[in-house]
Amino acid sequence: MMPDKRLRRLPPGARADLLRILTSPSHVRADVIRQFHERGDDRMVEVMSDMETDELIRLEVIEALRRSLGDA
Repeated sequence: MMPDKRLRRLPPGARADLLRILTSPSHVRADVIRQFHERGDDRMVEVMSDMETDELIRLEVIEALRRSLGDA
């Protein structure tokens, strides 16, 4: 899966926030998933949970975000 095209649809601020979350310690990421769950945002819970269970996907998304923001 190449996340670049999908990620570029997000505004730069949202991409920066997502990058900050994905590079945070696991307890921070778990808290974000909990907050999405409490809000009833099942799609984001699913997406974030998938990235938690597959480290390779999370790293690929981090790199794609960095590229999209010009950090790589």
